[in-house]
Amino acid sequence: MELSAIQEKVLHLLLDRCERRKDYGSKLKSPRRVLLPVNRINFPDYFHVSDSSFRFTFNRELEALERCGWVELDWVRFDRGQTLQRIALVEPFPEIYSALGRPPRKQLYREAAEYLAGFAKGAPERLAGLCRVLGERLAALEPLPPPLKAEQLDLFRELLQGLQALFEERESDIARRVLSVRLYGDSKRWERLERGLLQLARECCLPPEEAALDDTALLAEYGIIDHPSHILLSGPLSFGTARGVIELASFYPDLGLPAEMVRDLEIIDCRAAAVITIENKTSFYQYLREGEPEHLAIYLGGYHNRGRRLLLEKLYRYFQKVGRAVPFYHWGDLDLGGFQIWHHLKTRTGIPFKPFLMDLPTYRHCCHLGRPFAGTYRDRLAALLEDPAYAVFHPLIELMLEKGVRVEQEAVPLG
Repeated sequence: MELSAIQEKVLHLLLDRCERRKDYGSKLKSPRRVLLPVNRINFPDYFHVSDSSFRFTFNRELEALERCGWVELDWVRFDRGQTLQRIALVEPFPEIYSALGRPPRKQLYREAAEYLAGFAKGAPERLAGLCRVLGERLAALEPLPPPLKAEQLDLFRELLQGLQALFEERESDIARRVLSVRLYGDSKRWERLERGLLQLARECCLPPEEAALDDTALLAEYGIIDHPSHILLSGPLSFGTARGVIELASFYPDLGLPAEMVRDLEIIDCRAAAVITIENKTSFYQYLREGEPEHLAIYLGGYHNRGRRLLLEKLYRYFQKVGRAVPFYHWGDLDLGGFQIWHHLKTRTGIPFKPFLMDLPTYRHCCHLGRPFAGTYRDRLAALLEDPAYAVFHPLIELMLEKGVRVEQEAVPLG
């Protein structure tokens, strides 16, 4: 049977309603019929005040579907054959699906489950929990975590492939467009999928602190970048590579070290009295002008990424090797983000970073230069009081909650 546009629309709407029912796919089906109201929301032209042509055509085409045994028509009382009240879906469904060229939802879920079973065998450990949840939901014909949809199998495959690529081990960073070409044969496909990929990663795969990273920092954490990055640093450091030895002190005010070099460099000597990571670039250059000259200063740029973490780990191992107890400090904003960056840095590197100028005296001195906060931000800041990992900041956080003010690093003087 060749269907008209009206007939196709009605049958699609009825099947949509059928497939959304809780008993869909169950052996114990509800006796309730699948109903589609004929109202102004679903079919506004049916109620046109001056032109009844659509209503006449609609009625005749729906009567044709009824003669096929696919629908039952409920007419308005005392107006049979003129005004429809609702349309009920009737078996047999296979003929309807075939006429529409539409695969049943059960079939789409079965195909997605078959793909998932093969994918899960080689998936990274980070995806084990997500694969388990997806398997359970597909088996129960339940909706999947957005933006995954079993009804869109190509998108389903692309998103899982993207998550696998996000968490795979890689020796060096890779540009997003290069990764996109390798995965999808399209340099811009990753960009179009990225929002959904990161949504799934944050909600289903990542610990809270990584989930809190902004998109750029999160991708960089897993070695996916827009362009090669440089690590800004300054201080008494000598390191060697396969191409020679570099004296950092020969460069001023700082040196931009290509992140790619960090993997191969070896620390030869570091006479620094301390190592300090600095969250913001303005404050980094302020420290180079006014801070301790015998300190090794490293610009962090918000949350650290793999290159900076590897450099810090190499420095820490060097000091352990030579038996020098050199302190590591972190200087950041006196706010929720600053505290979280300190904690992320400390936990991911395993280095006992101490806060620098992130204390009560500094806050009291600079509070008048701060910015007010409230609402959700206040609640998230207060939640840190329940976390012993942030105990060093608890007195400061209590005062911040009392004042309702946070202080950016740029407002803090070094003197």
